[in-house]
Amino acid sequence: MPIPRTRNELVDQVEAAFQKLGAELRELDVELADKNCVDDWSIKDLLAVRLWWTRNVLNWVEKGKQGKVPVTPARGYRWNETPRLNADIVDKSRSRSFRSIVSDLRKQYSRLLLTIEGLNDEQLLEIGIYEWAGRYPISRWLSINTVRQYQTARTYIRRVKKQPKKNN
Repeated sequence: MPIPRTRNELVDQVEAAFQKLGAELRELDVELADKNCVDDWSIKDLLAVRLWWTRNVLNWVEKGKQGKVPVTPARGYRWNETPRLNADIVDKSRSRSFRSIVSDLRKQYSRLLLTIEGLNDEQLLEIGIYEWAGRYPISRWLSINTVRQYQTARTYIRRVKKQPKKNN
């Protein structure tokens, strides 16, 4: 999916991707949440990572609106260390329930839509508005850290759901 060039494209992409993911989650047998879907991550682990990235890109935008420069991707991590960051996110979320992660992901989705609505077109679509965003518009950061994350999560979940069930 291309990077959105307008507010409407971004909103349409966000809504479509999350609605499709949401449909998969509504139909998901909770027992499948512990099944591995990518490498050694379960569906629950995958969603915990998606939740973290959604929440944090929104936090970066909020800091930018306050004139601050957030630490990206996170304190103690550089961009070339995102696999280590993701692994640490999974480790920290192990004690959380699948339902609580899904609930928080839905809350962050609502926050995402409110954040987009609260940005004017210049803030959303122009380059150089927030120092932390570098040479990209906020719309690109939001798209990559939400839309694409939701799309890949849906793909992995569908793959697990299509696997034949094993008889005990």
